[in-house]
Amino acid sequence: MILTVTLNPSIDYLYAKDTFTLGAQNRFTAPVRMIGGKGINAGRTATILGSKVFVTGVLGGTNGKIVEKLLSAETFKHHFFPVPGETRNAITIMHDQGIQTEIVEEGPEIDPITERALFDYVITMCQQHPDISVICLSGSANSTNELLYHELIQLISHHFQDRIKVLADISGNQLRNTLASETLPFFIKPNLPEFGELLGIPLHSKAEVFDYLNHPLVKPIPLLLVSCGEDGAVAKYNDCIYDLKVPTIELVNPTGSGDATVGGIAYALDRHFEIEEVLRYGMVSGVANALEEAVGFVQPNIIAKMLSQVTISIQS
Repeated sequence: MILTVTLNPSIDYLYAKDTFTLGAQNRFTAPVRMIGGKGINAGRTATILGSKVFVTGVLGGTNGKIVEKLLSAETFKHHFFPVPGETRNAITIMHDQGIQTEIVEEGPEIDPITERALFDYVITMCQQHPDISVICLSGSANSTNELLYHELIQLISHHFQDRIKVLADISGNQLRNTLASETLPFFIKPNLPEFGELLGIPLHSKAEVFDYLNHPLVKPIPLLLVSCGEDGAVAKYNDCIYDLKVPTIELVNPTGSGDATVGGIAYALDRHFEIEEVLRYGMVSGVANALEEAVGFVQPNIIAKMLSQVTISIQS
């Protein structure tokens, strides 16, 4: 079973137009509307692939009620905590031959009382459901507590030690503070710019990533995946380095592809697959998501077809 935590869900709107002009009126047909938030997207992907998934997090205001209603159509179970403020909107505009422009609101702030209630809930869920093997901590947290994820990972480790693998798809100070601890997540998934920002080194290409996979900040992480867009990804599992290449596709909407990657990896870990199969499921889930308008959505028949099309080269 997989538990995902989404501390900043959203209502996502996808607009598409051949040409988008700044400083001018741009008319669009009605957007595709869907629920967003990294953990929700990852949970949706893992559910489609066949895992039992439970999703939790926070919701606020009128948008939060809309999200709650839309979630009732999902096949995974969920429970969200109410917070003051308004769950955010996120707008993606696909234009000019695959250019992606995003407008993303900040979202409601998480107060300390809600934070503690959420922590207690995660621990209680894991105690009541001993089949939970993976927890995905996904996305931003609009909180003054920059140690929020660090504290939650410590709490999970204290109660469950190696029983549960924690996947941390987070960035910025939350990730930096998490990696400064002796209690680390099992998995992190920065993209190329985020990996460079984390290490304080400007990185511009996939080839540059290989030189920094054993950087002291990330070396202790059991599974590290640096996503590089259409160039695939670079992964390190313990001391083995993998160059991952994916099939070329005709892009529809890349939003949520990173979340789908996490969902695919969570599914494969939940099924106790070998590492190369874990990486394959992660990569094809991200690619399959980019073929859809919906976010975090994949088609199992496409996943099955693409698994053999992922090229995995062991570098060491």
